[in-house]
Amino acid sequence: MNDTRSVFKSETGRRLFEEAYARTMERWTVPYETFSVGTSFGRIRVIASGPADGKPVVLLHGMTANSGMWADTMPALRRFRTYCLDTPGDFSLSEADRPLRTRDDCAAWLDQTLASLGIGTTALIGHSMGGWLAANYAIARPGRIERLALLAPIATILPVPWLTFLWRVYPALLMPGRRSVKRAWDWFLARGNELPPAVLDQIVVAYTHCRIRLAVVPSVFPTEEWAGVTAPVLFLVGEEERIYRAGEAVKRAAAAIPHAETQSIARAGHCLMAEQAGRVNEAIERFLRT
Repeated sequence: MNDTRSVFKSETGRRLFEEAYARTMERWTVPYETFSVGTSFGRIRVIASGPADGKPVVLLHGMTANSGMWADTMPALRRFRTYCLDTPGDFSLSEADRPLRTRDDCAAWLDQTLASLGIGTTALIGHSMGGWLAANYAIARPGRIERLALLAPIATILPVPWLTFLWRVYPALLMPGRRSVKRAWDWFLARGNELPPAVLDQIVVAYTHCRIRLAVVPSVFPTEEWAGVTAPVLFLVGEEERIYRAGEAVKRAAAAIPHAETQSIARAGHCLMAEQAGRVNEAIERFLRT
């Protein structure tokens, strides 16, 4: 494959990734449709569920993942019209014409995607890198966000220990294989937890056949930037979170983010939606209902 903008290393890799993605979608228990919308950053792949006249909820996945990761969350959002977006440049089915490099790029990408979907204001949910993207958008466009749910957002409120992070994850990207990828992702999980087999299978395929084209580096947002966020915010973190200390993250989020409800999830690590779907879904349902 000669297209240097593509996340796929080869056409065979694309096919294997699409097949693995399809298998993860077998985990979805709600009806859905898929389509793409145009932006200046590329064609954005969308998974839409729920009643067409339901209030919109937009979901943003974590890095080196894609919208298939929201399978366990969908039952909590049945009465809403949900739009799960594949981030361009990540291991996903969106087609990136140009990478997201800056905070302004990230906000402009969501501006254009929401416009293509006909969405004015929305609830926004993000996990990990998706949490950072969601927080960045809420800060940049506070009038567009009705509610904001941040699930273990990377950086955002505390610095990432990049050396530890890269030491744990980089070997799997450099020498991908089931054993190395599982070892890397097991580090993200609470003790005794496992990813669903189809999810792990897809991650192995992605690490083997994809390359990251997402160029923006997540950072901590200064306290003063949060002051303009007027929407209610839900901040969830697993008690066994790896990218920062859960207690410190909860304390910092409560102090920095106006109108924030914070909660730590027992027996969960970084992938809390899959590790403790019941508790996470209960928190999200309550937050969106109030």
